Amino acid sequence: MGIEVIEKKLEQIKELLKELSGLVDPPFEKFQRDLIIIRAAERNFQLIVDLASDINTQILVEKGEKTPDTYRQSFGDLGRVGVLEDDLTKRLMISAQVRNILVHEYDFEEDYEKFYNAAKDLIPAYQEYAKRINLYLNRE
Repeated sequence: MGIEVIEKKLEQIKELLKELSGLVDPPFEKFQRDLIIIRAAERNFQLIVDLASDINTQILVEKGEKTPDTYRQSFGDLGRVGVLEDDLTKRLMISAQVRNILVHEYDFEEDYEKFYNAAKDLIPAYQEYAKRINLYLNRE
């Protein structure tokens, strides 16, 4: 994949984070009334987690680690090898669970408030993630 592709994926994450921030910026009462906004926010969230998992896997493989089996594991493994701090790793692992709930429709159906709150909480975690990956790339 190489550093250029990782950097491109990071830029995509940053752009999606800006969009997601705007989508969940209004109060929940307004957010919940617009299904198009809800679906756009959910899709952006999913794409952010997917892109980050791709980045995680590439870094791990380049470090000689095995390919993670799950999105959640990709964050855990990146923390284990010292690319991410423990607290950030835990928050990002939660984001993988939220992504799976969205994609597989486990229990967010009709409960948009859970997603709304999770997205608002996890945006700063992904902003920090992007900074940490940039720092890692600059060291390598």
